[in-house]
Amino acid sequence: MSSSAVVASSTTFLVALASASPRGGPSGRGRVAAPAPLALRDGSGRALALRCAQRAPRRRDAFVARADGGENEEPEREDDDDVAVGGWQQPRSRRGGVGVGKVAKRRGSVPPVGRYGSGEAARGRGTAAPAPRQDAASSQNRSILSGDDKPASASSQNGSLVSGDGKPAAATPSITTLKVPAPDSGVIPSVDKSLEIAIPDKMGPTPPSPSVSGLGSSAPFPRLDSAENSELTEEMSERVVQSAPKREAPSSPIPAVQEEAWDFKKYIDFNEPIAEKDYDWVDEDAADSSDNHKDYDSGSLAGENVMNVIVVAAECSPWCKTGGLGDVAGALPKALARRGHRVMVVVPRYGDYEEAQDVGIRKYYKAAGQDLEVKYFHAYIDGVDFVFIDAPLFRHRQDDIYGGSRQEIMKRMILFCKAAVEVPWHVPCGGVPYGDGNLVFIANDWHTALLPVYLKAYYRDHGTMQYTRSVLVIHNIAHQGRGPVDEFPYMDLPEHYVEHFKLYDPVGGEHANIFGAGLKMADRVVTVSPGYLWELKTTEGGWGLHDIIRQNDWKMNGIVNGIDYREWNPEVDVHLQSDGYTNYTLSSLDAGKRQCKAALQRELGLEVRDDVPLIGFIGRLDGQKGVDIIGDAVPWIVGQDVQLVMLGSGRRDLEVMLQRLEAQHGSKVRGWVGFSVPMAHRITAGADVLLMPSRFEPCGLNQLYAMAYGTVPVVHAVGGLRDTVTAFDPFGDSGLGWTFDRAEPHKLIEALGHCLDTYRSYKESWRGLQVRGMSQDLSWDHAAELYEEVLVKAKYQW
Repeated sequence: MSSSAVVASSTTFLVALASASPRGGPSGRGRVAAPAPLALRDGSGRALALRCAQRAPRRRDAFVARADGGENEEPEREDDDDVAVGGWQQPRSRRGGVGVGKVAKRRGSVPPVGRYGSGEAARGRGTAAPAPRQDAASSQNRSILSGDDKPASASSQNGSLVSGDGKPAAATPSITTLKVPAPDSGVIPSVDKSLEIAIPDKMGPTPPSPSVSGLGSSAPFPRLDSAENSELTEEMSERVVQSAPKREAPSSPIPAVQEEAWDFKKYIDFNEPIAEKDYDWVDEDAADSSDNHKDYDSGSLAGENVMNVIVVAAECSPWCKTGGLGDVAGALPKALARRGHRVMVVVPRYGDYEEAQDVGIRKYYKAAGQDLEVKYFHAYIDGVDFVFIDAPLFRHRQDDIYGGSRQEIMKRMILFCKAAVEVPWHVPCGGVPYGDGNLVFIANDWHTALLPVYLKAYYRDHGTMQYTRSVLVIHNIAHQGRGPVDEFPYMDLPEHYVEHFKLYDPVGGEHANIFGAGLKMADRVVTVSPGYLWELKTTEGGWGLHDIIRQNDWKMNGIVNGIDYREWNPEVDVHLQSDGYTNYTLSSLDAGKRQCKAALQRELGLEVRDDVPLIGFIGRLDGQKGVDIIGDAVPWIVGQDVQLVMLGSGRRDLEVMLQRLEAQHGSKVRGWVGFSVPMAHRITAGADVLLMPSRFEPCGLNQLYAMAYGTVPVVHAVGGLRDTVTAFDPFGDSGLGWTFDRAEPHKLIEALGHCLDTYRSYKESWRGLQVRGMSQDLSWDHAAELYEEVLVKAKYQW
């Protein structure tokens, strides 16, 4: 008998045996009976391989399954050249399993899976395995695999060899895979259209395997005799492509999230091997995006603490200024804006300011029993919205903003605070009002201490402006807005609020205290130096409000003021660019200081001498600033070989004193009554020494300006002066100036005497004082950061 006849007869017997197996109903869904172990051999003893003819050629390991119950024998990998085109292949699960029961380990690396298939069935990024069609012939002789490599039926005639998830199907016997010889011989004709027995033999060439859509088709068991096969293949391919995860390029500056690597084995195997792609660029690009986010899109300095901030003050540099409050109102908002906050400054409109434009809004408010019209003017400068409140009470008071009777001053401040608290609703800065959400008011001194009271009484007590907070800054607690309790109705507040205003002290008796009520109602309170905060808790330094400050100590903070280097900087000071003055830096200090000193002497009519010490004073003329102490020390001062220049305005008797001193000592003393911004800058640059004999000084700015310009300060060690000016130590070559511990003329004379002696006799030590003063960072940026911390505390306070 020929070899072909033996194989054919064996095939017929195998098909008949499979047909005789019990089935569970007409649809073949009963439990599969375990067949007896069976092995097919050809005439030469070689194993026969069971194969479905519809299987497309695939570049994979080929195995023969024998139902002998073994499960621990490791399969051996076949060389690529030995894999038969028509040889049966182990079904591959989505999870990469290769057997039933224990997972067999492959030897060597698996060839890389191609990203793109070939032919019409491999469009896009993968091809889809079509859903199986189970007909009578196929269900009689083999298990049908679904599109995801799982059995389409729970039990077919012979049972499924491998399930979709790499686990055995129900009632299937354990199998052992054996090596198949390299098949390059002929193929035994199939018994029916769906099933054939292939003999691996080297007797003849291997015929080409039928393909659905050319090489590269990996669809399991497609129906070649079906006209719908190509359409089905394309449809399933599109489904897999759409279901596969799409790689998205990481967007910058948002930090990229590393995507899950594609597991192509979960989808489709492809015949076309390509080189593995290098996806290291994904991690690198994600890291770059993260760095870019940190470096370039870190947002504002305030971060998540960005707020709407409205600074309310009775004066603001450069439009109206009588002291340090005007400088703070002009500089602090700009520093806060640089940190990312949206900042507005609200100030009365005392004159015609060129920058401010009428926004066309009119409102009426009641003050002291009168309905008064208010207009709003707006200017946007250096990232800050400046809003000026215009009313007849404020006009033409540019040179005397705090003048008038007590009732007139109180009436102006009542109107100002009522209008200011509603500015975020009515004034469309940049087209959009600030609104009352995430908003903090910063009120300054007693002039605006009614704002926290109105905020609570008019709005928060009635359920509005619930997310608006108020911070009250104490620049000078000596001025408190005192008045009789009978004048309380003028403030237009609920009657029970009078208890917040009532205060008794041995000097004034029972009275209404506006500053005291503001301290109670504010969410947070700031003083302009830590030293001044300590003084406010004492009986002497609290000026009758020390008990209120002690009771509210939990919300008190001390922050030293800064200076605006764009205005107060000898390198760029615009007031030093004419009339013989010059800008200078630390490297050109000697020449620049000398030239400015000579220009100041010429402008004021003093003898131009470089060897004579030039002493300056700049400040408000009142008892606090200690200008009378200087007057008492003038006889000693003019006895020295020095020149004295004083600038300021205030109390009339002190203005007369300056004029008298100039008349008596015309060759050495100059008294400038009034306030001049250019002259203040020029005195700071041209003077060698700056006197500040303040009886109390919450912070003080002039000593900071002086040190920035290389001018040495001589100060009374009180409040902020003690915090900012450290005493000169000749042995340790440290310190920034001279201090004295009591506000008395002889103490001033003693400290000034040591200063003049160092100026004349110890030039190296003197220059060290100048260099240390100019090398400090006195900017508002650090102070603004501390203010921001206070604003955040107020924001989350309930």
